Amino acid sequence: MSEKLVTIVVLPLARAHILKMRLEEKGIKCELEDVHLIEGAATSTVRVKILENDLNEAFKEVDKLLGLEPEKQKKVSKPGQILVPIDFSTVSEKAVLMAFNIASHLKAQLVIMHSYISPMRFSIPYGDIYPYDTTLLKQTEDAEKEANDQFKNFLATLVHEIGPDRWETVNPEYIVKPGYAEEDIIAFANEQPTRLIVIGRGGDKTWPGTVGSVTADVMYNASVPVLVIPEDMKPKPVEAFKEVLYATNFDEKDFTALDKLMNIVKTYEVRVVCAHVGMPDEYGWDIARLEGMKDILHKKYENKEFECKLIMGNNVLDTLESTLKNDNVDILALTTHKRGMISRLFNPSLARKMVFHTKIPLLVFHA
Repeated sequence: MSEKLVTIVVLPLARAHILKMRLEEKGIKCELEDVHLIEGAATSTVRVKILENDLNEAFKEVDKLLGLEPEKQKKVSKPGQILVPIDFSTVSEKAVLMAFNIASHLKAQLVIMHSYISPMRFSIPYGDIYPYDTTLLKQTEDAEKEANDQFKNFLATLVHEIGPDRWETVNPEYIVKPGYAEEDIIAFANEQPTRLIVIGRGGDKTWPGTVGSVTADVMYNASVPVLVIPEDMKPKPVEAFKEVLYATNFDEKDFTALDKLMNIVKTYEVRVVCAHVGMPDEYGWDIARLEGMKDILHKKYENKEFECKLIMGNNVLDTLESTLKNDNVDILALTTHKRGMISRLFNPSLARKMVFHTKIPLLVFHA
């Protein structure tokens, strides 16, 4: 029986050629096939196809290219891409629109990624010999076709809303691959020059687990800032955002996080408010620390408007929620810490709690 070519991943043309060279160095036959995700646009996205008997080795090379199996630890000094994982839901549309606006202002590249469950990918142990299975091949082809069709339809709506010419200004790249969303997102952000991850919280019930259920995992484990877009966020152009509230607990990483925050909002006319929720018995000490923070920020960012304020309250979560409503805050920013599993189960961080409470975008920095 003749062997059949199987699609293992859909990549931007440049990345696909890198993968093709790696595969051919391993003696794996590889073909590239154009994918027209946007009608009328010159193709820059291709399917990477290999013979079914080479799937084991091919998947390893895909993982290495996209960071799941890094060959060595990389340090990227000048991150530039905005990464948006999508699951074709309404909140994913909001996330892409937000990411597009940010990429436009920062003159950064926009990368849109979708991971789907492939029957073949997750039924082949790396060390085993692949048995020919026509049913499995058909299921894999159907999963790949459905993912690409959904991706194409999803893009069509967005490009129509934004406009083809404006859309091309962010030099968009598209990645469609079999995998687990949380692993693929983290791996890509660690391996590629990524400035920010924009991800939706919520999602269409017909696409369980693709984005909504992995948001907290991405937030905890990403080494780059993560902007979480809530499903019930009221539509509002980013240019109309006026206030970003950074919730501080006087952590030593605050100024590192604020540097990253300023790098993201530097082209927007927004006011940055550093707020601390404190208790009456620590009032004097908290005020002194806030004044010191304010002096440092004003000296470092002379052209930006800053405010540092103390908010009195016994419960941090309730106090912040009340402040967000009363002060018309547009984005809440804070720093989270990586914790062990037991700690995460019994003492969830403020960032994790706020992910499921706030109705405005949440910008999370990892300490």
